[in-house]
Amino acid sequence: MTSTKLGDDFLRVPKLDVSGSNWVIYKDRFLWSVDARGLLEHLDGTLSKPVDPIPDRDPESPPALTAAQVQLDADWKKETKTWKQGEATSANLVAGV
Repeated sequence: MTSTKLGDDFLRVPKLDVSGSNWVIYKDRFLWSVDARGLLEHLDGTLSKPVDPIPDRDPESPPALTAAQVQLDADWKKETKTWKQGEATSANLVAGV
């Protein structure tokens, strides 16, 4: 009895033939793979970089922040890190790495 397991094979995308003869299959599998990783919004432009909730910061002399601003800043940094990781992973998928 064979069991089916979602793994690397599910996410694997065939190489695009230089002639483009497999474009339709490549495109569909690529988009499925990106979507399965939860990164489709990075490619279609619907997910933008998180906006700094405390604009016009001077890194040389940061202002004193309220407790609420400190929490907003921490949340923003976490969201930005997650966004950057998604951007990098998406770029690697496009590059075929």
